[in-house]
Amino acid sequence: MKFEYPTTAATPVAADALAVADAPGFELPSPDGGDKVDLLALTRLPGIGPKRCMTLLQTFGSARDALVAPVAQWAQAVGLRVAQEARQEPLDRRWAEAQLRHVERLGGCMITVADADYPALLREIPVPPPVLFSLGVPVWAGACVAVVGSRRATQYGQRMARKLSRELTELGICVVSGMARGVDSAAHQGALEGGGKTIAVPGCGADVVFPRENRALYREILEGGAVLSEFPMGEQPTSGSFPRRNRIISGLSLGVVVIEAPERSGALITARYAAEQNRQVFAVPGDALSRRSTGCHRLIRDGARLVETVDDVLEELQYLLPETSKAGAEADGGGSQVAISLDSKESAVLELIGAGDCHVDELVHQTGLAAAQVLDVLLRLELAGLVEQLTGKRFCRRLG
Repeated sequence: MKFEYPTTAATPVAADALAVADAPGFELPSPDGGDKVDLLALTRLPGIGPKRCMTLLQTFGSARDALVAPVAQWAQAVGLRVAQEARQEPLDRRWAEAQLRHVERLGGCMITVADADYPALLREIPVPPPVLFSLGVPVWAGACVAVVGSRRATQYGQRMARKLSRELTELGICVVSGMARGVDSAAHQGALEGGGKTIAVPGCGADVVFPRENRALYREILEGGAVLSEFPMGEQPTSGSFPRRNRIISGLSLGVVVIEAPERSGALITARYAAEQNRQVFAVPGDALSRRSTGCHRLIRDGARLVETVDDVLEELQYLLPETSKAGAEADGGGSQVAISLDSKESAVLELIGAGDCHVDELVHQTGLAAAQVLDVLLRLELAGLVEQLTGKRFCRRLG
């Protein structure tokens, strides 16, 4: 399926970053340390975005050979104007060497598209990032699924993101997201709760925590997962960097699950990239009256797989997943719940909570029970794993 969602006016995307190369799948000789520095310096030249950089690598075989090639040969590959502007700029190898030292000092590494440990799925996309900066643990060798959505997520959206991500990681699947507020943060948290692996792809340098309130989450991700970025170390986020990084989120993944995306959303850009990269697109339905759900409902109408439980994701990807994930899903019994016997009060309270969330005072009013009785019932339901407490004395049904 092919989705054509425009980028928002607030998040322009450079044409070179979005351009589609003629032939994905690049085979280049593995670079040595000096050539890595040359490649990073090459990406710093004006007009040399990911697509043109990959074109130069394909044309000349390596960054080192590209940098000594005549301007006339560059002009044939990337155009005369770009060739002249880029080659007039002094090559900043000192900056590139400092970048490499910095990432290594933090315990990370710089990975090029020619390296054996470069993410295999990402290398197949139309415009793979020539260089990646990685901090943490390289966890992208196995199956990955992206979970993305609104920064202004409701409690329902955050609960769904945490639940799906937790269950995916419990099956050995790595969860990829962008570490933004809302759904992204909840997805990473759910993956960590499941004791699994997660990859954060920020719209800034791998050593920059954005948003700042995610400092603790960032540290947790680094302990057992990875922060992966094509942007130089120390680079701050800009409006254009977020949609550009979205192609990496989808490129790392077998499929993309979208939760609570309004009509004009960065998550829909990720869905569009996923469709262009021949990855599966999933969408979680939401409130029909909420603008936060319009993007997801549009995806479903256009052919995205509707997701209610993790089984919907597994069923669509079953032929691509490793045997360990399939075996785990079968052992889990398809995610079905064990029947729990409830008394009349518990049944009444659970029914009143319904699919949304409810304040204790509303439950007292609706049931006619004393506040102490309602709180006792809620405690029993919470211990049974049927409800969970939210902020402000509100309760909701526990997903899964």
